[in-house]
Amino acid sequence: MGRTVSLSVNLDELPADQSGTLERLVDESDFFNLDDSPLKNHAPDQFLYTITVDTGKIQHTIHASDSSMLESLRPLLNDLLARARMKG
Repeated sequence: MGRTVSLSVNLDELPADQSGTLERLVDESDFFNLDDSPLKNHAPDQFLYTITVDTGKIQHTIHASDSSMLESLRPLLNDLLARARMKG
């Protein structure tokens, strides 16, 4: 089993430019319309990602791997990974 990286971000606690960037990335990825099915088949050495967005009114979780990641979701994932690295 690999290393688990976890990050929780509250937009109300971020500067306006950072919260705006995350909101834009969520919108551009069409996050709330992405399939939320857990991964069944993935290559053994791939990273697996679980991303949950909770607006207070709606919560949606997606599961993806390196090979199943939609290109529209990559900018959001890259931003979140960069934030996790800065905290870690």
